[in-house]
Amino acid sequence: MNSQILKPRATAFDYLFDSVVVTDSQGIITDWNKGSEALYGYSKEDAIGQSVSMLHVPEDTDHITSEVISAVGELGKWTGEIRMLHKNGDIGWIESMCVPIYDSNEKMVGALGVNRNITGRIKEAERLQYLAHYDYLTKIPNRYLLFDRVEHLIAQSKRHKMSFALLYIDLDKFKTINDTKGHTFGDQVLIETAIRLKQCIRGSDTVARIGGDEFVILLEEMANKNDVSLVVETLDKAFNKAFIVDGNNIEVCCSVGVAIYPDQGTTMDSLLAIADKDMYKTKLRDRD
Repeated sequence: MNSQILKPRATAFDYLFDSVVVTDSQGIITDWNKGSEALYGYSKEDAIGQSVSMLHVPEDTDHITSEVISAVGELGKWTGEIRMLHKNGDIGWIESMCVPIYDSNEKMVGALGVNRNITGRIKEAERLQYLAHYDYLTKIPNRYLLFDRVEHLIAQSKRHKMSFALLYIDLDKFKTINDTKGHTFGDQVLIETAIRLKQCIRGSDTVARIGGDEFVILLEEMANKNDVSLVVETLDKAFNKAFIVDGNNIEVCCSVGVAIYPDQGTTMDSLLAIADKDMYKTKLRDRD
């Protein structure tokens, strides 16, 4: 190829904003541009002669290698979004494309990878995903994530002929707390409520805030009402301890309603309605 063409190409290679990594057939880095230095933190001298696997999160290396080899063999190139490992240990995300390099005999002698940093985009997507599924105040699942988990649990329980319980929890006289102490104080009560509810359940269970001072707990694989009653007793004990908010001791009580799948309902709406009705019965009984 004409040297007048090769020289500007070589200059462009070094000053591309994207990272360009060249390896031999064994995955050893043979060339490295300034974009790669900026992305990964290694100088050209650091990188050349090292395995390209040093740029991957260790547990990702095997599946990345197999995916790349398979795609290159079938399609002639590989593209994807994968995690990257910076020299300082930080983990980010890149959009990557890998193409094979052949010699004059059409034998594969290496590969060229073009990588672009998309860490910011991935983090923003994760942030929006979190906001869509978790309550902004208490950091526990919101009603949308709860509904999704209930539907999944119904399908699973139906398939394996299992039971689960849905608990509907409402704080008593929470409006009075808000009106007398202020909404900021009330927010702290809700945060403490979420913490106590989470401490009362197993790791496989779910506690969600579905609005205002209303919470729902999903108890997976609950065999009978006695097991549920034990959890309700645990909740009662948790709320028997005074809340301490801004140095103030405050008594907070809650009412709990229960619905068990499939005995008392087989859909999200029916279970929620039955648990809500049971909760109001409990509230009225406690008032009496």
